[in-house]
Order: sequence, then structure tokens, then C-alpha cells
Amino acid sequence: MLWIMRMQIFKDGNRRVATIIANKILIQNGCGIISVSVEIDDEFKSMLVRYYESNDMTDLKQWLFDNSIDGVNRLG
Repeated sequence: MLWIMRMQIFKDGNRRVATIIANKILIQNGCGIISVSVEIDDEFKSMLVRYYESNDMTDLKQWLFDNSIDGVNRLG
């Protein structure tokens, strides 16, 4: 998902298309969905810009897992 967003494959809608693709894969595998709520969207966009500039998605991937995955029962 993040790679598609960063590559800007399409003229418009890269975030939407990437999220739809990611959610298709997650749903097929029973892993919930990615949903960035409006309350945390600004933080997501800031982290996304840092990823675009650095090509290091480590922190962003963890942030997405911690804040944006719905429909999964986490252990612990």
C-alpha cells in the first residue's frame, strides 16, 4: 500500500487505490481492514510525507498497525 502511494502511479487517487488494494488483501486473509480516521489523518499525512522523503516506511508501518487496523482481535 505504502509503495503504491509513494510511487504516484496514477494521476490522481493514489492513496484511495492503494488503500482499496490493501483492504482487498487484508479481507481475503481475514486480517481486518485499514481505516485512517479523520481524527488521525493529519498525523498520517505527516508520516506519509516523511516516508516519501526518506523511503523508510518502518515507523509508518508500525503506526498504521497500531492505529488503523480494524476488525482484528489482538492478543495481549
